[in-house]
Amino acid sequence: MSAQTIRSSSTATLLADLRKRRLEQRRDFHLVLLTGLELEQRGQLNGGSDDQWEAAEQVAVAAVEGGNVDLVQTLVLRLDKHYRDSQPHRANYLHGLVLEVRGDLDGARNCYERNVQDDETDVPSRKRLIALHLSSPLVTLPDPPTKGSPSASVPASAQPYLAASLHQQKGISVLVHYLDIYYTDLAGWLSLATAYAQLALYAQALAALAHAVVLAPSDPWVKLKFAETAYTQGDVALAWKEFLRVVEMSTEAGDKELKGAARRAAMGAKLCLPRLRTPEKSKKASKDADALLAPAKLDEMDLLLSKLLLDAYHKTDGAVGAGVVERWIGGGAEAGPR
Repeated sequence: MSAQTIRSSSTATLLADLRKRRLEQRRDFHLVLLTGLELEQRGQLNGGSDDQWEAAEQVAVAAVEGGNVDLVQTLVLRLDKHYRDSQPHRANYLHGLVLEVRGDLDGARNCYERNVQDDETDVPSRKRLIALHLSSPLVTLPDPPTKGSPSASVPASAQPYLAASLHQQKGISVLVHYLDIYYTDLAGWLSLATAYAQLALYAQALAALAHAVVLAPSDPWVKLKFAETAYTQGDVALAWKEFLRVVEMSTEAGDKELKGAARRAAMGAKLCLPRLRTPEKSKKASKDADALLAPAKLDEMDLLLSKLLLDAYHKTDGAVGAGVVERWIGGGAEAGPR
């Protein structure tokens, strides 16, 4: 939904779109923020119905992620008056949002931790707590002090790095505990996979993505993320099969051009081919009688993928032109695009 579409949509349509995003657990904070700004301009985030209060809170969270301080403070002030007596923890959570957008991350973390300790079912506070921990920058610790250093403790220069590392570990721990309770949170599993991948824990990331695939079996982008992670981990045979599956599920009958996830998956499948043609892989495929890994099948799929990719890029005036793809395919996919 573009900004122009949002401006031309009715209030009922915009509120319905926000409701759908809440039900589907889709973040899309930039679109939520654009929608919220339009509704605020129309005076439709002042409460009234439950749907409007829910929408106001949803927009407040998006405003935190978008850094819109004024909108956050305006909405939280209204929401606080509405929730303070009936749902004090919810009001405290909203004040945590204000602390976040002001840059007081330690204060926000403390606020959310108090909420979770008082009420383990406080999902919004738990999610923000996880997000704050996982958003700590990943950095490398400085070299340890040399032997004979007068200081046996961690040097002051290393403290920020150590704190970031501890926040990452705490965030993963809290997220795993959350998913044990709320298994069906697709966004949670995707966040966990990303957190593991950032730490180069690809086996754990792949395990998290396996749960995401179970929850969204028809989403090609989730399947694509699973395939790419399998490739990065080194399980090329699994990646090959999953890339092909993405191409299949993303291409409707009659389509003559690769689009979206299918195009990216085809690129990934081409990268797998040189590594699947090694003598060890060919021998293992013959032993396991795996049809998709048989040399003849690999050759057949190689030609098909090349044709699909060349057709797709010849019809696209994108950043990567057909000439680049032709050179990549002609020179061997293992060389990679240049």
